[in-house]
Amino acid sequence: MKKRGFWSRYRDMLMLSGLLIVFVGGIFGIGSLFSIGHGKPRTVILPDKQFNSRLTPPSSTIQIESATKLPNDFAIYDFEVADPNTVILNRPDRSYTGIKLSQLHMDDNILKDIATNTEYGITLSPDQSKLIYSQYRSSQAQKTTYEYDLKTGEHHKLKNDNSYSRVFVGNESYIGYDDLVFNMVDLDTGKKHELYSYDELVAKVAQVSNISSPDDTLIMLDSYEISRDLSRVYVLVKLKENYAVYSFSLNDKNDITAYTPAQDIQQFKVLKNGDMLIQGMINNEQGLYRYRADTKKFELLVKGPIWSFDLDEEESRIAYFLTLEGQKNEVHIAYLNDRKLGSDTVIYRNIDYFIKLKWNDSNLFVVGSSMEKSELYRFSFRAW
Repeated sequence: MKKRGFWSRYRDMLMLSGLLIVFVGGIFGIGSLFSIGHGKPRTVILPDKQFNSRLTPPSSTIQIESATKLPNDFAIYDFEVADPNTVILNRPDRSYTGIKLSQLHMDDNILKDIATNTEYGITLSPDQSKLIYSQYRSSQAQKTTYEYDLKTGEHHKLKNDNSYSRVFVGNESYIGYDDLVFNMVDLDTGKKHELYSYDELVAKVAQVSNISSPDDTLIMLDSYEISRDLSRVYVLVKLKENYAVYSFSLNDKNDITAYTPAQDIQQFKVLKNGDMLIQGMINNEQGLYRYRADTKKFELLVKGPIWSFDLDEEESRIAYFLTLEGQKNEVHIAYLNDRKLGSDTVIYRNIDYFIKLKWNDSNLFVVGSSMEKSELYRFSFRAW
C-alpha cells in the first residue's frame, strides 16, 4: 500500500487515537489561578502576585485585562478562533464514533452545532468568515463537502470535492488534497485545477534532496501553509530520519526551494521576511528556533520541550507552551525580537494536557482537555 493511501485512509483514526491516549489521565489542575466553575464563564482580573516574579517585566510592558475560564462537559480535539468571542471546535459525536463541528460563543456560553459526523480538522478562511468541511452520511458512499458562512449560517454544497486536507489561499480559494492530487478550488466559480500530484511532489523533493528512493519521503499533509503574497505553499516533509520544510511555487512547477533539514520538526511558521520559527530538535537539542533564510542557519530562541507556539498577526508577540519536570507546565508570552525573545513572562502554570495556543487580536486562547471534558481560556491583553 502506498504511503499516501495509508495516510488518507487512517488519518482521522490515528489522530483521534493519539488524542484520546493523551487525554487519559484527567483534566489539568489549575486551581492556583481560578476557582472551579459550574459550566458558566467567569472573568477574573489576575492580581500581580499570580505571576512569576523573576520573569515578570514592569507592569507597563505586559498587562492582562481579564482572563475568562469556560469549563465544558465534552472533549475538544481541535479549535480555531473566529473572533474574540467565537471559537470553532471539533468535539466528540455519538460516544466518540464521530466528530462534531461546533461554534461556541464564550461570553454567553452558547454552543451551536454546525455539522455532525465530520472529519477532524478545521479549515477557516483568513477573514474568519467561512468554513470548509466534509460530512459523512450513512446513506452515501462518499463524503459531501460544504462551505459554511459564519455570518449567515448558510451551508453551500461544493461539487466534486473529495479533499480531506485543506488550506485557504486568500478568502475565496483553497488548496485541497484528495489522496492523489493537490487542487486549487475557486469558491466563486466552483472550478478547480490541478497543482501537483502527490507522486510529483515526492519526486521533486527526492530530486532536490538527492534521495535515491522516493519511498523514503513522506509529505506531512497536515503541516503546510501559504506565503503572505499567496504565491507559494510551504510543506513539512519527512526524509528518512530527518524532517525539512519545502517551498513550492503555485505558478511554476519547477520552482522548489529546500530548507535545512532538522532531526525533528513538530511545528513551523513562515515569517513575513521569509525566516521561519521551528519547534523541534536541532543538533540533539529540543527547543524553539529561528531559521534564517539568508544564512540557512538555526538560532535557538528557547531551550526545552516546547509543545506548541503561536504568533499574533503583527508577528510582534509570541505565546508558547513549555513542559517542565514534575508537571510544572507553563504558558509563556514574549516579544519576538530579531535574535531573541524579550520580556518572556509566565502567565499560566500546571497544565497537564494541552492542545494548542491561538492568538486573535490581543486575545490568547488556550485549551486543555481530558477524554470527557475540557476547559477553554481567553487571556485579554492591553496594548504592549
